[in-house]
Amino acid sequence: MNFDSLAIAAIASELEATLLEGRVQRVVQINSLSFSWEIFVHPTRYYLTISVEPQTPHIYLTEHKTRRGSGNETPLMLVIRKYMRGARLRAIEQPPYERLLYLHFESYLGPTTLVIEFLGPRSNLMLLEADQTILGVARLSKANSRQQRVYLPGQLYAPPPTQAKLEPPQLTEVTLRQELAEASPEFKVVRLLPEIVRGVSPQMAREIVYRATGEVDMLVRDLTDVSTLVASFHAFFAQVGQWQPTLALAEDDTPIALAPYSLQQYPKTKSMPTFSEAVETYLAESAAAYAAARVPLLEAIADERRRLARRRERLQEDAAGRANPELYREKGEAILAQAHQIQAGQTKLIVSWYPDQPSLQITLDPDLSASDNAQNYFKQYRKSQRSEDEIPAQLEKITLDEQYLDQLEQDILMAEDRSDIDAVGVVLAEAGYYQPRSQAKKGTKKVITRYLRLQAPDGAAVWVGKNALQNAHLTFSKATADDMWLHARGVPGAHVVIPTTEGLPSEEDVLWAASVAAHYSRARHDTKVEVDVTLKKYVRAIKGAAPGLVMYRNESTLRVAPQLPEVES
Repeated sequence: MNFDSLAIAAIASELEATLLEGRVQRVVQINSLSFSWEIFVHPTRYYLTISVEPQTPHIYLTEHKTRRGSGNETPLMLVIRKYMRGARLRAIEQPPYERLLYLHFESYLGPTTLVIEFLGPRSNLMLLEADQTILGVARLSKANSRQQRVYLPGQLYAPPPTQAKLEPPQLTEVTLRQELAEASPEFKVVRLLPEIVRGVSPQMAREIVYRATGEVDMLVRDLTDVSTLVASFHAFFAQVGQWQPTLALAEDDTPIALAPYSLQQYPKTKSMPTFSEAVETYLAESAAAYAAARVPLLEAIADERRRLARRRERLQEDAAGRANPELYREKGEAILAQAHQIQAGQTKLIVSWYPDQPSLQITLDPDLSASDNAQNYFKQYRKSQRSEDEIPAQLEKITLDEQYLDQLEQDILMAEDRSDIDAVGVVLAEAGYYQPRSQAKKGTKKVITRYLRLQAPDGAAVWVGKNALQNAHLTFSKATADDMWLHARGVPGAHVVIPTTEGLPSEEDVLWAASVAAHYSRARHDTKVEVDVTLKKYVRAIKGAAPGLVMYRNESTLRVAPQLPEVES
Protein backbone atom coordinates (compact mmCIF):
# COMPACT_ATOMS: atom_id res chain seq x y z
CA MET A 1 0.00 0.00 0.00
CA ASN A 2 1.35 3.39 -1.03
CA PHE A 3 1.04 5.95 1.78
CA ASP A 4 2.80 8.90 0.18
CA SER A 5 2.87 12.60 1.02
CA LEU A 6 -0.45 13.31 -0.72
CA ALA A 7 -2.16 10.41 1.03
CA ILE A 8 -1.01 11.86 4.36
CA ALA A 9 -2.18 15.33 3.31
CA ALA A 10 -5.63 13.95 2.47
CA ILE A 11 -5.89 12.18 5.83
CA ALA A 12 -4.70 15.34 7.62
CA SER A 13 -7.50 17.29 5.91
CA GLU A 14 -10.08 14.75 7.09
CA LEU A 15 -8.75 14.80 10.65
CA GLU A 16 -8.76 18.60 10.77
CA ALA A 17 -12.37 18.69 9.57
CA THR A 18 -13.51 15.97 11.99
CA LEU A 19 -11.36 15.61 15.12
CA LEU A 20 -9.96 19.00 16.11
CA GLU A 21 -10.75 19.78 19.75
CA GLY A 22 -11.96 16.21 20.19
CA ARG A 23 -11.28 14.48 23.51
CA VAL A 24 -9.42 11.17 23.77
CA GLN A 25 -11.68 8.71 25.60
CA ARG A 26 -9.46 5.63 25.42
CA VAL A 27 -6.61 4.07 23.47
CA VAL A 28 -6.29 0.36 22.68
CA GLN A 29 -3.28 -1.57 21.43
CA ILE A 30 -4.08 -3.74 18.41
CA ASN A 31 -0.54 -5.09 18.25
CA SER A 32 2.90 -3.76 19.15
CA LEU A 33 2.93 -1.45 16.10
CA SER A 34 -0.77 -0.62 15.73
CA PHE A 35 -3.05 1.43 18.00
CA SER A 36 -6.56 2.87 17.97
CA TRP A 37 -7.67 6.15 19.57
CA GLU A 38 -11.30 6.66 20.58
CA ILE A 39 -11.94 10.40 20.21
CA PHE A 40 -15.24 12.01 21.15
CA VAL A 41 -16.44 15.01 19.15
CA HIS A 42 -19.99 15.79 20.21
CA PRO A 43 -22.17 13.92 19.42
CA THR A 44 -20.01 11.25 17.73
CA ARG A 45 -17.28 8.85 18.80
CA TYR A 46 -14.59 8.34 16.17
CA TYR A 47 -11.86 5.73 16.06
CA LEU A 48 -8.48 6.69 14.68
CA THR A 49 -6.33 3.69 13.71
CA ILE A 50 -2.58 4.22 13.32
CA SER A 51 -0.19 1.47 12.28
CA VAL A 52 3.53 1.59 11.55
CA GLU A 53 3.88 -2.02 10.47
CA PRO A 54 6.70 -2.10 7.89
CA GLN A 55 4.68 -3.64 5.05
CA THR A 56 1.54 -1.52 5.44
CA PRO A 57 1.97 1.66 7.50
CA HIS A 58 -1.35 3.50 7.51
CA ILE A 59 -3.77 5.82 9.29
CA TYR A 60 -7.52 6.14 8.84
CA LEU A 61 -10.64 7.35 10.62
CA THR A 62 -13.70 5.16 11.20
CA GLU A 63 -16.85 5.05 13.28
CA HIS A 64 -16.41 1.32 13.93
CA LYS A 65 -15.06 0.47 17.36
CA THR A 66 -11.68 -1.23 17.35
CA ARG A 67 -11.04 -4.19 19.63
CA ARG A 68 -7.93 -4.65 21.71
CA GLY A 69 -5.51 -7.17 20.27
CA SER A 70 -3.79 -10.02 22.06
CA GLY A 71 -0.35 -9.72 23.59
CA ASN A 72 1.19 -7.73 26.39
CA GLU A 73 1.01 -3.95 26.41
CA THR A 74 4.18 -2.30 25.14
CA PRO A 75 6.05 0.49 26.99
CA LEU A 76 4.70 2.93 24.39
CA MET A 77 1.14 1.87 25.22
CA LEU A 78 1.73 2.55 28.91
CA VAL A 79 3.10 6.02 28.12
CA ILE A 80 0.18 6.80 25.79
CA ARG A 81 -2.34 5.77 28.44
CA LYS A 82 -0.67 8.02 31.00
CA TYR A 83 -0.38 11.15 28.87
CA MET A 84 -3.29 10.97 26.46
CA ARG A 85 -6.39 9.86 28.33
CA GLY A 86 -8.66 12.91 28.37
CA ALA A 87 -6.29 14.87 26.13
CA ARG A 88 -7.67 17.18 23.45
CA LEU A 89 -6.41 17.23 19.88
CA ARG A 90 -5.32 20.84 19.36
CA ALA A 91 -3.56 20.81 15.99
CA ILE A 92 -2.51 18.62 13.07
CA GLU A 93 0.69 19.34 11.14
CA GLN A 94 2.36 17.85 8.08
CA PRO A 95 5.74 19.23 6.98
CA PRO A 96 5.48 20.13 3.27
CA TYR A 97 5.97 17.16 0.93
CA GLU A 98 7.03 14.86 3.79
CA ARG A 99 5.65 11.50 4.88
CA LEU A 100 5.33 12.76 8.45
CA LEU A 101 2.32 13.67 10.55
CA TYR A 102 2.34 15.47 13.89
CA LEU A 103 -0.76 15.32 16.10
CA HIS A 104 -0.54 17.91 18.90
CA PHE A 105 -2.49 17.07 22.09
CA GLU A 106 -2.94 18.81 25.41
CA SER A 107 -3.86 17.13 28.69
CA TYR A 108 -3.63 17.91 32.41
CA LEU A 109 0.02 16.73 32.20
CA GLY A 110 0.81 19.33 29.55
CA PRO A 111 1.22 19.35 25.77
CA THR A 112 2.46 16.28 23.88
CA THR A 113 2.99 15.48 20.22
CA LEU A 114 2.28 12.17 18.55
CA VAL A 115 4.76 11.71 15.68
CA ILE A 116 3.93 9.28 12.88
CA GLU A 117 6.65 8.55 10.31
CA PHE A 118 5.31 6.72 7.23
CA LEU A 119 8.69 5.62 5.92
CA GLY A 120 8.04 2.09 4.67
CA PRO A 121 10.22 -0.42 6.56
CA ARG A 122 11.48 2.48 8.73
CA SER A 123 8.01 3.63 9.80
CA ASN A 124 7.73 4.60 13.45
CA LEU A 125 5.41 6.07 16.05
CA MET A 126 6.48 8.04 19.08
CA LEU A 127 5.16 10.41 21.73
CA LEU A 128 7.11 13.60 22.53
CA GLU A 129 7.10 16.08 25.38
CA ALA A 130 6.84 19.80 24.64
CA ASP A 131 10.65 20.08 24.50
CA GLN A 132 10.82 17.27 21.87
CA THR A 133 12.09 14.68 24.35
CA ILE A 134 10.92 11.18 23.40
CA LEU A 135 8.54 9.74 26.01
CA GLY A 136 7.86 6.46 24.22
CA VAL A 137 8.52 4.89 20.84
CA ALA A 138 7.08 1.90 18.96
CA ARG A 139 10.33 0.71 17.40
CA LEU A 140 13.38 1.32 19.55
CA SER A 141 16.86 1.86 18.20
CA LYS A 142 19.53 -0.57 19.31
CA ALA A 143 21.49 0.65 22.31
CA ASN A 144 24.75 0.63 20.29
CA SER A 145 23.17 1.92 17.07
CA ARG A 146 25.36 4.05 14.80
CA GLN A 147 22.39 5.55 13.01
CA GLN A 148 22.24 9.33 12.90
CA ARG A 149 18.73 9.34 14.37
CA VAL A 150 18.31 7.46 17.66
CA TYR A 151 14.85 6.45 18.85
CA LEU A 152 15.08 5.94 22.60
CA PRO A 153 13.07 7.39 25.52
CA GLY A 154 14.86 10.39 27.01
CA GLN A 155 16.58 11.30 23.73
CA LEU A 156 15.65 14.40 21.75
CA TYR A 157 13.61 13.71 18.64
CA ALA A 158 15.25 14.58 15.33
CA PRO A 159 13.03 14.56 12.23
CA PRO A 160 14.29 12.85 9.06
CA PRO A 161 16.74 15.09 7.19
CA THR A 162 15.25 17.03 4.31
CA GLN A 163 16.21 15.51 0.98
CA ALA A 164 18.31 17.59 -1.39
CA LYS A 165 15.72 17.68 -4.16
CA LEU A 166 13.58 20.19 -5.96
CA GLU A 167 10.25 21.11 -4.46
CA PRO A 168 7.33 20.52 -6.86
CA PRO A 169 6.84 24.24 -7.76
CA GLN A 170 10.54 24.43 -8.70
CA LEU A 171 10.28 21.86 -11.50
CA THR A 172 10.44 23.67 -14.82
CA GLU A 173 11.03 22.59 -18.38
CA VAL A 174 14.63 23.81 -18.08
CA THR A 175 15.41 21.89 -14.86
CA LEU A 176 13.72 18.74 -16.18
CA ARG A 177 15.66 18.87 -19.45
CA GLN A 178 18.89 19.17 -17.45
CA GLU A 179 18.01 16.10 -15.41
CA LEU A 180 16.99 14.16 -18.53
CA ALA A 181 20.28 15.03 -20.21
CA GLU A 182 22.25 13.63 -17.28
CA ALA A 183 20.13 10.47 -16.91
CA SER A 184 20.75 7.20 -18.72
CA PRO A 185 18.69 6.93 -21.95
CA GLU A 186 17.43 3.54 -20.71
CA PHE A 187 16.23 4.99 -17.39
CA LYS A 188 12.46 5.11 -16.92
CA VAL A 189 10.94 8.56 -16.54
CA VAL A 190 8.75 7.30 -13.67
CA ARG A 191 11.91 6.47 -11.74
CA LEU A 192 13.54 9.80 -12.51
CA LEU A 193 10.80 12.04 -11.09
CA PRO A 194 10.92 10.68 -7.50
CA GLU A 195 14.69 11.06 -7.51
CA ILE A 196 14.67 14.75 -8.40
CA VAL A 197 11.46 16.11 -6.78
CA ARG A 198 10.52 15.98 -3.09
CA GLY A 199 7.27 14.35 -2.15
CA VAL A 200 6.82 12.47 -5.43
CA SER A 201 6.17 8.79 -4.87
CA PRO A 202 6.49 6.07 -7.55
CA GLN A 203 2.70 5.87 -7.87
CA MET A 204 2.40 9.64 -8.26
CA ALA A 205 5.14 9.56 -10.90
CA ARG A 206 3.33 6.82 -12.83
CA GLU A 207 0.11 8.83 -12.74
CA ILE A 208 1.78 12.03 -13.93
CA VAL A 209 3.65 10.29 -16.77
CA TYR A 210 0.55 8.35 -17.80
CA ARG A 211 -1.54 11.52 -17.99
CA ALA A 212 1.12 13.17 -20.14
CA THR A 213 2.08 10.29 -22.45
CA GLY A 214 -0.57 7.58 -22.15
CA GLU A 215 1.94 5.04 -20.80
CA VAL A 216 3.91 4.44 -17.60
CA ASP A 217 7.05 2.68 -18.87
CA MET A 218 8.41 5.41 -21.13
CA LEU A 219 12.20 5.61 -21.24
CA VAL A 220 14.18 8.83 -21.06
CA ARG A 221 15.34 8.41 -24.68
CA ASP A 222 11.72 8.16 -25.88
CA LEU A 223 10.46 11.31 -24.14
CA THR A 224 10.18 13.96 -26.84
CA ASP A 225 7.49 16.27 -25.43
CA VAL A 226 8.99 17.60 -22.20
CA SER A 227 6.66 20.59 -21.99
CA THR A 228 3.56 18.36 -21.89
CA LEU A 229 5.08 16.32 -19.07
CA VAL A 230 5.86 19.47 -17.05
CA ALA A 231 2.32 20.76 -17.64
CA SER A 232 0.91 17.40 -16.50
CA PHE A 233 3.12 17.56 -13.42
CA HIS A 234 1.88 20.98 -12.31
CA ALA A 235 -1.74 20.19 -13.20
CA PHE A 236 -1.46 17.13 -10.98
CA PHE A 237 -0.21 19.13 -7.98
CA ALA A 238 -2.80 21.86 -8.61
CA GLN A 239 -5.50 19.39 -7.57
CA VAL A 240 -4.03 19.05 -4.04
CA GLY A 241 -6.84 19.77 -1.61
CA GLN A 242 -9.52 18.83 -4.15
CA TRP A 243 -9.41 15.22 -3.09
CA GLN A 244 -10.88 12.39 -5.17
CA PRO A 245 -10.38 9.23 -3.05
CA THR A 246 -10.02 6.31 -5.46
CA LEU A 247 -9.45 2.56 -5.38
CA ALA A 248 -7.89 0.78 -8.35
CA LEU A 249 -9.40 -2.67 -8.85
CA ALA A 250 -8.24 -5.93 -10.39
CA GLU A 251 -10.50 -7.92 -12.71
CA ASP A 252 -12.02 -9.69 -9.70
CA ASP A 253 -12.67 -6.31 -7.99
CA THR A 254 -9.87 -6.80 -5.48
CA PRO A 255 -8.28 -3.45 -4.57
CA ILE A 256 -4.74 -3.22 -5.93
CA ALA A 257 -3.97 0.47 -5.28
CA LEU A 258 -5.46 3.54 -3.63
CA ALA A 259 -4.90 7.27 -3.79
CA PRO A 260 -6.59 10.54 -2.79
CA TYR A 261 -6.69 11.48 -6.50
CA SER A 262 -8.14 9.78 -9.58
CA LEU A 263 -6.04 6.87 -10.84
CA GLN A 264 -6.25 7.19 -14.60
CA GLN A 265 -3.41 4.73 -15.13
CA TYR A 266 -5.68 1.83 -14.11
CA PRO A 267 -8.54 0.61 -16.35
CA LYS A 268 -10.89 -0.18 -13.46
CA THR A 269 -11.37 2.17 -10.52
CA LYS A 270 -13.91 3.00 -7.84
CA SER A 271 -14.54 6.39 -6.21
CA MET A 272 -14.82 6.46 -2.42
CA PRO A 273 -16.59 9.01 -0.15
CA THR A 274 -13.48 9.66 1.96
CA PHE A 275 -9.86 8.63 1.83
CA SER A 276 -10.24 6.97 5.25
CA GLU A 277 -12.96 4.74 3.79
CA ALA A 278 -10.68 3.95 0.86
CA VAL A 279 -7.89 2.90 3.24
CA GLU A 280 -10.20 0.81 5.44
CA THR A 281 -11.76 -0.91 2.40
CA TYR A 282 -8.37 -1.54 0.81
CA LEU A 283 -6.95 -3.12 3.96
CA ALA A 284 -10.00 -5.31 4.63
CA GLU A 285 -10.60 -6.51 1.07
CA SER A 286 -6.93 -6.91 0.17
CA ALA A 287 -6.28 -9.00 3.29
CA ALA A 288 -9.25 -11.23 2.48
CA ALA A 289 -8.22 -11.50 -1.17
CA TYR A 290 -4.59 -12.31 -0.32
CA ALA A 291 -5.73 -14.99 2.15
CA ALA A 292 -8.06 -16.46 -0.47
CA ALA A 293 -5.30 -16.40 -3.11
CA ARG A 294 -2.95 -18.29 -0.78
CA VAL A 295 -5.40 -21.11 0.00
CA PRO A 296 -5.35 -23.03 -3.35
CA LEU A 297 -1.56 -22.73 -3.56
CA LEU A 298 -1.08 -24.08 -0.03
CA GLU A 299 -3.56 -26.88 -0.78
CA ALA A 300 -1.65 -27.77 -3.96
CA ILE A 301 1.57 -27.97 -1.94
CA ALA A 302 -0.11 -30.18 0.68
CA ASP A 303 -1.44 -32.50 -2.07
CA GLU A 304 2.01 -32.79 -3.63
CA ARG A 305 3.56 -33.53 -0.24
CA ARG A 306 1.09 -36.39 0.25
CA ARG A 307 1.90 -37.74 -3.22
CA LEU A 308 5.62 -37.65 -2.50
CA ALA A 309 5.07 -39.37 0.86
CA ARG A 310 3.17 -42.22 -0.84
CA ARG A 311 5.89 -42.55 -3.46
CA ARG A 312 8.59 -42.62 -0.76
CA GLU A 313 6.68 -45.37 1.05
CA ARG A 314 6.40 -47.49 -2.12
CA LEU A 315 10.08 -47.08 -2.91
CA GLN A 316 11.06 -48.03 0.62
CA GLU A 317 8.87 -51.14 0.38
CA ASP A 318 10.47 -52.03 -2.95
CA ALA A 319 13.91 -51.55 -1.46
CA ALA A 320 13.05 -53.80 1.48
CA GLY A 321 11.62 -56.48 -0.82
CA ARG A 322 14.67 -56.45 -3.04
CA ALA A 323 17.30 -56.20 -0.36
CA ASN A 324 18.92 -59.48 -1.50
CA PRO A 325 19.02 -59.60 -5.34
CA GLU A 326 21.13 -62.80 -5.31
CA LEU A 327 18.21 -64.68 -3.76
CA TYR A 328 16.15 -64.13 -6.95
CA ARG A 329 19.02 -65.45 -9.09
CA GLU A 330 19.40 -68.54 -6.90
CA LYS A 331 15.67 -69.29 -7.14
CA GLY A 332 15.72 -68.96 -10.94
CA GLU A 333 18.73 -71.29 -11.20
CA ALA A 334 17.11 -73.77 -8.79
CA ILE A 335 13.95 -73.93 -10.91
CA LEU A 336 15.99 -74.67 -14.05
CA ALA A 337 18.02 -77.30 -12.22
CA GLN A 338 14.84 -79.04 -10.96
CA ALA A 339 12.72 -78.42 -14.08
CA HIS A 340 12.41 -82.15 -14.82
CA GLN A 341 10.76 -82.71 -11.41
CA ILE A 342 8.26 -79.83 -11.57
CA GLN A 343 4.70 -80.96 -12.38
CA ALA A 344 2.09 -78.92 -14.24
CA GLY A 345 0.08 -76.77 -11.79
CA GLN A 346 2.71 -77.04 -9.05
CA THR A 347 2.72 -73.96 -6.72
CA LYS A 348 5.80 -74.56 -4.58
CA LEU A 349 9.29 -75.98 -4.98
CA ILE A 350 11.54 -76.91 -2.06
CA VAL A 351 15.22 -77.42 -2.82
CA SER A 352 17.87 -78.67 -0.36
CA TRP A 353 21.35 -78.22 -1.78
CA TYR A 354 23.31 -79.21 1.34
CA PRO A 355 22.25 -81.14 4.47
CA ASP A 356 23.62 -78.51 6.87
CA GLN A 357 21.84 -75.55 5.19
CA PRO A 358 18.12 -74.60 5.29
CA SER A 359 15.95 -75.52 2.37
CA LEU A 360 15.16 -72.96 -0.32
CA GLN A 361 11.42 -72.50 -0.68
CA ILE A 362 10.31 -71.14 -4.05
CA THR A 363 6.83 -69.99 -4.98
CA LEU A 364 5.73 -71.01 -8.48
CA ASP A 365 3.04 -69.66 -10.78
CA PRO A 366 0.94 -72.74 -11.61
CA ASP A 367 -0.08 -71.28 -14.99
CA LEU A 368 3.52 -70.95 -16.18
CA SER A 369 6.08 -73.48 -17.27
CA ALA A 370 9.22 -74.14 -15.25
CA SER A 371 11.27 -72.09 -17.75
CA ASP A 372 8.89 -69.14 -17.55
CA ASN A 373 8.90 -69.24 -13.75
CA ALA A 374 12.70 -69.17 -13.81
CA GLN A 375 12.70 -66.22 -16.21
CA ASN A 376 10.40 -64.29 -13.85
CA TYR A 377 12.91 -64.70 -11.04
CA PHE A 378 15.78 -63.65 -13.32
CA LYS A 379 13.79 -60.50 -14.25
CA GLN A 380 13.33 -59.71 -10.56
CA TYR A 381 17.04 -60.29 -10.04
CA ARG A 382 17.96 -57.76 -12.76
CA LYS A 383 15.37 -55.30 -11.48
CA SER A 384 16.69 -55.61 -7.94
CA GLN A 385 20.21 -54.95 -9.15
CA ARG A 386 19.04 -51.75 -10.84
CA SER A 387 17.10 -50.78 -7.69
CA GLU A 388 20.28 -50.74 -5.66
CA ASP A 389 21.26 -47.63 -7.64
CA GLU A 390 17.88 -46.24 -8.72
CA ILE A 391 15.90 -46.30 -5.47
CA PRO A 392 18.42 -44.22 -3.42
CA ALA A 393 18.56 -41.70 -6.28
CA GLN A 394 14.77 -41.52 -6.45
CA LEU A 395 14.52 -41.15 -2.68
CA GLU A 396 17.06 -38.32 -2.81
CA LYS A 397 15.02 -36.64 -5.56
CA ILE A 398 11.91 -36.87 -3.36
CA THR A 399 13.82 -35.22 -0.52
CA LEU A 400 14.87 -32.35 -2.82
CA ASP A 401 11.28 -31.96 -4.06
CA GLU A 402 10.05 -31.80 -0.47
CA GLN A 403 12.65 -29.13 0.33
CA TYR A 404 11.49 -27.16 -2.70
CA LEU A 405 7.87 -27.41 -1.55
CA ASP A 406 8.98 -26.17 1.88
CA GLN A 407 10.59 -23.16 0.19
CA LEU A 408 7.53 -22.45 -1.97
CA GLU A 409 5.28 -22.65 1.09
CA GLN A 410 7.55 -20.16 2.85
CA ASP A 411 7.43 -17.92 -0.24
CA ILE A 412 3.62 -17.90 -0.08
CA LEU A 413 3.49 -17.14 3.63
CA MET A 414 6.04 -14.32 3.27
CA ALA A 415 4.44 -12.81 0.14
CA GLU A 416 3.67 -9.15 0.83
CA ASP A 417 1.38 -8.45 -2.13
CA ARG A 418 -0.61 -10.14 -4.87
CA SER A 419 2.25 -10.08 -7.37
CA ASP A 420 4.44 -12.07 -4.97
CA ILE A 421 1.64 -14.62 -4.46
CA ASP A 422 0.98 -14.90 -8.20
CA ALA A 423 4.69 -15.39 -8.88
CA VAL A 424 4.67 -18.49 -6.65
CA GLY A 425 1.48 -19.70 -8.37
CA VAL A 426 3.21 -19.54 -11.75
CA VAL A 427 6.15 -21.57 -10.44
CA LEU A 428 3.80 -24.19 -8.95
CA ALA A 429 1.87 -24.43 -12.23
CA GLU A 430 5.02 -24.82 -14.33
CA ALA A 431 6.24 -27.56 -11.98
CA GLY A 432 2.94 -29.40 -12.48
CA TYR A 433 1.89 -29.04 -8.85
CA TYR A 434 -0.99 -26.63 -9.44
CA GLN A 435 -3.73 -26.26 -12.06
CA PRO A 436 -4.75 -22.60 -12.43
CA ARG A 437 -8.46 -21.98 -12.77
CA SER A 438 -7.90 -19.61 -15.66
CA GLN A 439 -6.58 -21.24 -18.81
CA ALA A 440 -4.85 -17.97 -19.64
CA LYS A 441 -2.57 -18.35 -16.62
CA LYS A 442 -1.12 -21.61 -17.90
CA GLY A 443 1.07 -19.84 -20.40
CA THR A 444 2.22 -17.17 -17.99
CA LYS A 445 5.97 -16.66 -17.93
CA LYS A 446 7.92 -16.97 -14.75
CA VAL A 447 7.86 -13.73 -12.80
CA ILE A 448 10.95 -12.74 -10.88
CA THR A 449 9.48 -10.02 -8.68
CA ARG A 450 11.90 -7.42 -7.36
CA TYR A 451 14.17 -8.57 -4.58
CA LEU A 452 14.70 -6.28 -1.59
CA ARG A 453 17.53 -3.77 -1.81
CA LEU A 454 18.40 -2.62 1.69
CA GLN A 455 21.06 -0.58 3.40
CA ALA A 456 22.52 -1.80 6.68
CA PRO A 457 23.13 0.64 9.59
CA ASP A 458 26.81 1.04 8.76
CA GLY A 459 26.14 1.61 5.08
CA ALA A 460 26.59 -1.81 3.44
CA ALA A 461 24.19 -2.76 0.66
CA VAL A 462 22.15 -5.87 1.43
CA TRP A 463 20.08 -7.82 -1.11
CA VAL A 464 17.31 -10.16 0.02
CA GLY A 465 15.51 -12.75 -2.12
CA LYS A 466 11.80 -13.01 -1.28
CA ASN A 467 11.11 -16.28 -3.13
CA ALA A 468 12.85 -19.22 -4.77
CA LEU A 469 13.30 -17.54 -8.15
CA GLN A 470 14.70 -14.40 -6.58
CA ASN A 471 17.05 -16.53 -4.48
CA ALA A 472 18.40 -18.24 -7.60
CA HIS A 473 18.66 -14.93 -9.47
CA LEU A 474 20.50 -13.19 -6.63
CA THR A 475 22.94 -15.99 -5.92
CA PHE A 476 23.82 -17.06 -9.45
CA SER A 477 23.19 -13.96 -11.57
CA LYS A 478 23.77 -10.92 -9.34
CA ALA A 479 26.30 -11.97 -6.71
CA THR A 480 30.01 -12.13 -7.51
CA ALA A 481 32.38 -14.78 -6.24
CA ASP A 482 33.64 -12.82 -3.22
CA ASP A 483 30.29 -11.39 -2.11
CA MET A 484 29.08 -12.54 1.31
CA TRP A 485 26.14 -14.98 1.27
CA LEU A 486 23.81 -15.70 4.21
CA HIS A 487 20.97 -18.15 4.85
CA ALA A 488 19.09 -19.35 7.93
CA ARG A 489 20.52 -22.75 8.82
CA GLY A 490 18.41 -25.81 8.12
CA VAL A 491 15.15 -24.04 7.23
CA PRO A 492 13.68 -22.58 4.03
CA GLY A 493 14.21 -18.87 3.66
CA ALA A 494 15.81 -16.00 1.81
CA HIS A 495 19.22 -15.92 0.19
CA VAL A 496 20.85 -12.74 1.48
CA VAL A 497 23.83 -11.20 -0.33
CA ILE A 498 26.18 -8.45 0.84
CA PRO A 499 28.11 -7.11 -2.18
CA THR A 500 31.79 -6.56 -1.41
CA THR A 501 32.93 -4.69 -4.52
CA GLU A 502 33.08 -1.47 -2.44
CA GLY A 503 34.87 -3.17 0.45
CA LEU A 504 34.12 -5.60 3.26
CA PRO A 505 31.13 -4.82 5.49
CA SER A 506 31.50 -4.06 9.17
CA GLU A 507 30.79 -6.74 11.75
CA GLU A 508 27.65 -4.82 12.77
CA ASP A 509 26.33 -4.87 9.20
CA VAL A 510 26.96 -8.62 8.86
CA LEU A 511 25.04 -9.24 12.08
CA TRP A 512 22.26 -6.98 10.84
CA ALA A 513 22.08 -8.86 7.52
CA ALA A 514 22.00 -12.15 9.44
CA SER A 515 19.06 -10.92 11.51
CA VAL A 516 17.25 -9.99 8.27
CA ALA A 517 17.98 -13.47 6.85
CA ALA A 518 16.51 -14.94 10.04
CA HIS A 519 13.37 -12.83 9.66
CA TYR A 520 12.84 -13.90 6.05
CA SER A 521 12.92 -17.59 6.97
CA ARG A 522 10.62 -20.19 8.45
CA ALA A 523 12.27 -19.59 11.85
CA ARG A 524 11.21 -15.91 11.90
CA HIS A 525 9.14 -16.37 15.08
CA ASP A 526 11.97 -17.99 17.07
CA THR A 527 13.84 -16.00 19.68
CA LYS A 528 17.23 -16.90 18.23
CA VAL A 529 18.07 -18.31 14.81
CA GLU A 530 21.28 -19.84 13.47
CA VAL A 531 22.36 -18.16 10.23
CA ASP A 532 25.19 -19.48 8.05
CA VAL A 533 27.60 -17.04 6.42
CA THR A 534 29.97 -17.92 3.60
CA LEU A 535 31.24 -16.48 0.31
CA LYS A 536 29.15 -16.87 -2.81
CA LYS A 537 31.94 -18.85 -4.52
CA TYR A 538 31.34 -21.65 -2.02
CA VAL A 539 27.64 -21.90 -2.91
CA ARG A 540 26.57 -24.43 -5.55
CA ALA A 541 23.23 -25.24 -7.10
CA ILE A 542 22.16 -28.83 -6.44
CA LYS A 543 22.25 -30.79 -9.70
CA GLY A 544 18.76 -31.75 -10.81
CA ALA A 545 17.09 -29.71 -8.03
CA ALA A 546 14.62 -26.86 -8.44
CA PRO A 547 15.79 -23.20 -8.56
CA GLY A 548 17.05 -21.80 -5.28
CA LEU A 549 18.09 -25.10 -3.68
CA VAL A 550 21.81 -25.00 -2.96
CA MET A 551 24.64 -26.64 -1.08
CA TYR A 552 27.48 -24.66 0.45
CA ARG A 553 30.69 -25.09 2.44
CA ASN A 554 33.27 -23.12 4.45
CA GLU A 555 30.49 -21.45 6.40
CA SER A 556 30.52 -19.89 9.83
CA THR A 557 27.36 -19.73 11.90
CA LEU A 558 25.91 -16.73 13.71
CA ARG A 559 23.14 -16.89 16.29
CA VAL A 560 20.90 -13.83 15.99
CA ALA A 561 17.40 -12.58 16.74
CA PRO A 562 15.15 -12.18 13.67
CA GLN A 563 14.71 -8.54 12.76
CA LEU A 564 12.60 -6.67 10.23
CA PRO A 565 14.78 -4.42 8.06
CA GLU A 566 14.54 -0.86 9.32
CA VAL A 567 16.80 0.82 6.78
CA GLU A 568 15.79 0.96 3.13
CA SER A 569 17.85 2.25 0.24
